[in-house]
Amino acid sequence: MIDTLPFVAVLISAILHASWNALARGSSEPGDIVAAAVIGAGIISLPGLAWFGPPAAAAWPWLMGGMVINTFGIRFAMAAYRHASFGLTYPIMRAGIPLMTLPLGILLLGEWPRPAGFAGVVMIASALIMLAFAAHRAGRTELRGVLFALVSAVAGAGYTTADAIGVRLGGTVMGYAFALAIGNAILIGLLTQWERGDLVPMLRRHGAKGLSLSLISMSSFLLYIWAVSITPVALAAALRETSVLFAIAFAHFFLREAIGRFHIAAGVLAFAGIIAIRIG
Repeated sequence: MIDTLPFVAVLISAILHASWNALARGSSEPGDIVAAAVIGAGIISLPGLAWFGPPAAAAWPWLMGGMVINTFGIRFAMAAYRHASFGLTYPIMRAGIPLMTLPLGILLLGEWPRPAGFAGVVMIASALIMLAFAAHRAGRTELRGVLFALVSAVAGAGYTTADAIGVRLGGTVMGYAFALAIGNAILIGLLTQWERGDLVPMLRRHGAKGLSLSLISMSSFLLYIWAVSITPVALAAALRETSVLFAIAFAHFFLREAIGRFHIAAGVLAFAGIIAIRIG
């Protein structure tokens, strides 16, 4: 069971996460917009880190490890997108994170969810898998892309668990979150420059929009990282992944993208999972 305040915080985080991703997706260069938003989040986190101070030394191995694992996850996600459709691979990745975080939370944190909470995690993950199945039925699939998506999901579970441990050891939720955002910004900036050599021109083109989206993304992350500091990580992760369903709703109503019966059924199943996590 999740208490009311962190429960609401994670759901708001999911809505914010979906909104900034939908806004990025609606642009002509969504990959560049996302990179600019990550870098922008690091920039706006500098005053926050100076104010709240860095996390305790015990948290840094988990923080650094999570950043490295996250980088590998991003690489495998990009490989998945090259070999299969976004509609297939993205739900697989997001579904895999709570399912794999569940045993990690048990092993590393001793967090055994109650039966209803366990069922809620499975229902939300199953709802996301239904979205992947809908894309598969549309004929857009390739085994190699699915395998890359599964590896990315493993990485996602790894950095999610690492952050849950790190923030609890850090002694400052805000300090940990701001330090992590700055570290991610540095890694993404270095990768962009190394791969493409156009970091500065890219930021000139998309810096303003990226900075505005970073305000939304950081608000989402701060709510989530606070909740996960006091909530079983698998339950919080499952709730956060409902952002995929919110994103589909935003894409339907604002970007005029079509939805089918599998999307509606997935939404109903995910809602049932949300209720189960709340009361479990």
